[in-house]
Amino acid sequence: MVLDDLLLGRTEESLKFNLDTKERLMVSENIDMISKAVVHFVFRNGPIEDMHANGQLSESDMMTLNKFVHNRLAYIFQLVVQERWLELDFLIKSQSLFGSAWDKAEPDDGGNRKVLSMMLERD
Repeated sequence: MVLDDLLLGRTEESLKFNLDTKERLMVSENIDMISKAVVHFVFRNGPIEDMHANGQLSESDMMTLNKFVHNRLAYIFQLVVQERWLELDFLIKSQSLFGSAWDKAEPDDGGNRKVLSMMLERD
């Protein structure tokens, strides 16, 4: 599939495109934008929004939660952009002590790949 070739770097051209995208995306000026997008993708556009719509969380609660998650993600992306791997490793290892009883992660693209595929077919 052409999309797999592009996204999984199966050709020299797709590898170059991927690296060029990384260089363009992973700069300090984009940390806020990246953090906000990820907050919406992983947090805001999920069960938390249903809870808010059902009156289980106030507008003030949502603002507090959104700001907290946004700021924490900004820190993580800052570590990645600045290639502060030792600090990121410490964060991961120190926080991995919690949540050990959770189910194993099941990667969920939230429909992202389908939308991307439709957009690429359109062009």
